[in-house]
Amino acid sequence: MTLQPKPLAAFQKAGEKIGVVEPFWVTLQGATEIGDTFSRLLMAPPNPPEDPFTGSATGAMAAYLWRYAMIEDRNFIAEQGHWMGRPGQAQVQVLGAQRDIQGVRVAGTGHILMSGELYL
Repeated sequence: MTLQPKPLAAFQKAGEKIGVVEPFWVTLQGATEIGDTFSRLLMAPPNPPEDPFTGSATGAMAAYLWRYAMIEDRNFIAEQGHWMGRPGQAQVQVLGAQRDIQGVRVAGTGHILMSGELYL
């Protein structure tokens, strides 16, 4: 399933009106049986409309869910990208107590999409 044109157009219009808007939506159920969360990161133009998997947003989400007791286990499987045909999965671990988070580990496999060199 992909993001439908009408919601995408409304999202783009809102982004143009108030500046950059890139919502990160999360459910407390995986896209598959082994997933514990499923998320989507919608991006403002001129970027692609959606990010297949974003580790930094997943890390922030994990800290938030753990801090506010929205998850019972600090170790879980996060999923993203399934609805756009690019399923991603990461093993997530929140380090520290709920009121004293020390960090978050997000691990999984990746794919090099682009590489290059920058000369300054």
